[in-house]
Amino acid sequence: MKHLRRFNESLKEELQDFCETYLAYLIDEDFKIRISKFEGDDFHQIIIGTSEPRNFLWSQVKDQVLPFLHFLFKNYELYYDNDVEPAMGIVSYGRRGFHGSSGIAQTALTLNQINDLPDDTEIATLFIRVIKKEEKVEKGWFRNF
Repeated sequence: MKHLRRFNESLKEELQDFCETYLAYLIDEDFKIRISKFEGDDFHQIIIGTSEPRNFLWSQVKDQVLPFLHFLFKNYELYYDNDVEPAMGIVSYGRRGFHGSSGIAQTALTLNQINDLPDDTEIATLFIRVIKKEEKVEKGWFRNF
């Protein structure tokens, strides 16, 4: 277990370095890049957003995100969990609701859809769930419930 933890941490660090290199311009513009992996998950999740709970426009990030995805998918691939959770998508904050609370919407995206997103699409966070290409995980029967 000790060696597995070191491997997972090194993969997380590898992804963090990769993201910081390819998304340096966004980081300079106060965007936040976070890599997360929860115990029991087979994937790492890349989260791109701001430090404030607010939306930004796709046009603000697309010139950095699209080339980033091109290079990311040379060594990693999207992680599909039997269609339980989307492999990639956006979360956005809605307008104030009836009781003053704002809604939060999650939209799944495919690679084709992200290429065709309108510039005025509002995004709070962009998430990408990936695994390293040579480490494709076969799901056990117990994970299919």
